[in-house]
Amino acid sequence: MRALVTGGTGFVGSAVVRRLLAEGIEVVCLVRPTSDLRNLEGLEVLLLEGDLLDRVSLRRALAGCQQVYHVAAYYSTRPQEAELMFQVNVQGTRNLLEEALAQGVERIVHTSTIGTIGRPLEKRLPTEEDIFCDWERASPYVRSKLEAENLALEMARQGAPIVVVNPCAPVGPRDIKPSSTGQRILDYLRGKEPSFLPGGINFVAVEDVAWGHLLAARRGRFGERYILGNSRGNLTREGFYALMERVSGVRPPGPRGVRKLWQRAKALGRGFLLKAKEEPSAPSYRPEALTADPSRAIRELGLPQMPLEVAFRQAVEWFRRHGYV
Repeated sequence: MRALVTGGTGFVGSAVVRRLLAEGIEVVCLVRPTSDLRNLEGLEVLLLEGDLLDRVSLRRALAGCQQVYHVAAYYSTRPQEAELMFQVNVQGTRNLLEEALAQGVERIVHTSTIGTIGRPLEKRLPTEEDIFCDWERASPYVRSKLEAENLALEMARQGAPIVVVNPCAPVGPRDIKPSSTGQRILDYLRGKEPSFLPGGINFVAVEDVAWGHLLAARRGRFGERYILGNSRGNLTREGFYALMERVSGVRPPGPRGVRKLWQRAKALGRGFLLKAKEEPSAPSYRPEALTADPSRAIRELGLPQMPLEVAFRQAVEWFRRHGYV
């Protein structure tokens, strides 16, 4: 068995690569010349340079593959990069899926995001049945991922062997960039108030997310979405603080009023004003919450449920060991 992984150098993608290798599956990773390869060091994978917008390189990478895990995506909060996000996330997805189908790939797992799951009006957790209907307030990234997801689902309705997964906020080692979740952990460890959504966030072990990709390929129904989350992972800010204090031994950040005064004083500094002129602030597209109900993936796929305390402790230890804190 041979599988192509796009985005294999990233946090989630490299976890998928490691899971595939552990299952005895040969892995090909599509990488760009500028890709950071640290997450793949020491792994027996075939690295092929290419780009989602270059169909020739996609054909070369797909040769002999029975499975595709499309984890790659371009993320940015800069408004001027919105067009590039749509090119990579939508047109790049179209290129990959069409080339994979032309080569007779047997299973395709398309990685979307929890951000494309709709938020129900009634007081319950969102499920895969909730359709996204907040286009006007959505960020360019979420819009591009939603279009890519709809493209994958439409191709599945036409008979393509495609399953979509919607990971929640992954937690664990090798978050080299770091991700938004990793940044929240680092901010907490550094005594800063992390960015957090008022309605809460569903956190899940990155290893469970990786397993979810393989299980989606094995057991997932074509044309279906699966939320890859943790049934006990919906945390408020207070729940996040309590968990972080347990696993790190670090007390939560100080009183919010003191922090705001310090931030305001810092904002008056000349260096801050110069930077603001160079890089205008992006519009805020923050959703109210990113909580979710992952019961379908648990029931139909057998999605593992690593305790959050284990996943967060692994992340904290990894950040500390690698000098992030």
